[in-house]
Amino acid sequence: MKKFFKEYFNFSKREQNGLIVLFVLLIAIIGTNIFVSARKQSQKVDFSDFETEIDNFLVYQQTHFDDSELFAFDPNTASREDLLRLGLSPKSVNGIMNYRDKGYKFYKPEDITRVRTLKPEEYEVIKDYIVIERQSYSKDYNHDNNSYKYSNYEAGGQTELFEFDPNTATKDELERLGFKPWQAENIVKYRNKGGHFKQPSEITKIHGVDADFAEKLIPYIKIESQSQIAGYDILVNINTASAGDFQMLKGIGEAYSKRIVAYREKLGGFVSVEQLREVYGMTEELYNSISKNLEIKGEPVRTININTADFKTLVSHPYIDKNIANAILNYREFAKTIKSTDELVKQKALSNSEYEKISKYISVE
Repeated sequence: MKKFFKEYFNFSKREQNGLIVLFVLLIAIIGTNIFVSARKQSQKVDFSDFETEIDNFLVYQQTHFDDSELFAFDPNTASREDLLRLGLSPKSVNGIMNYRDKGYKFYKPEDITRVRTLKPEEYEVIKDYIVIERQSYSKDYNHDNNSYKYSNYEAGGQTELFEFDPNTATKDELERLGFKPWQAENIVKYRNKGGHFKQPSEITKIHGVDADFAEKLIPYIKIESQSQIAGYDILVNINTASAGDFQMLKGIGEAYSKRIVAYREKLGGFVSVEQLREVYGMTEELYNSISKNLEIKGEPVRTININTADFKTLVSHPYIDKNIANAILNYREFAKTIKSTDELVKQKALSNSEYEKISKYISVE
């Protein structure tokens, strides 16, 4: 046995040193594996926030402003999905949700700008679609600490907000809306003397109705179409009419009127009454019912100077897509200076149909 060990396990000094180094390395490797395994088991990585960000980003990619859907919404109650559908960035949406989670509320449209992550350009896009529903208001509400002063609110009382026509609402209905008895009486007297409200903002001409109170009620005022009331034959100039003016037309409520005004602003003005057909949600039936009460007067449209406009400015117009914008910029680079807009079609930069649609909205100076 001694001979066996001596024959097979008799190592030189150099071999012995090598075995010692190998043994140390094995111990180090085994120890490292044990340490890493134990650490992995003791630490559970939470990827939920990261996954949420990925989901938000994917939704954002699908719903950014190029493909956004603009509609009336209340920032106090709108879901995350609705806010993303409007074209807001995930960062802005998170800011709004966090603002609400802290107990803050939006009491008027511009309050949403208090959300620091909301970009000014995003606010400009959505501001006309913000509709804040209010069920009751406190007399001593102070906006500086997320409250609102509502001077017509009687201490201890409640207001009931609902759609109404100031030309037909009863005294009792007006008082339920928050009018004091003597204010409701003034409205009835005004009507009895032949007075008539043609647009929501005219409620302020009643003695005793202050501007703050009127501002809260205007979203709920739905005036019956003047074109259907004896003695009234109105025409609405679609290039100068306010949202309230459009609401005088039967079938045009708050949401439709705001869409029309917002689309007019994006276009730079209407050149044809028929362009109202392009407003989101406008049905052929509704258009045909109001078209006889529409007109265009004066007001020249706002044009884009194609000699100076950049790509972003060009594609901001509803009629100019990315292909048309690139065609204009490529031709401008070739021609150096465009002397007449019709060069775009003469030099075949644009087709006749493309040019005809945008010609009223572009200029060379």
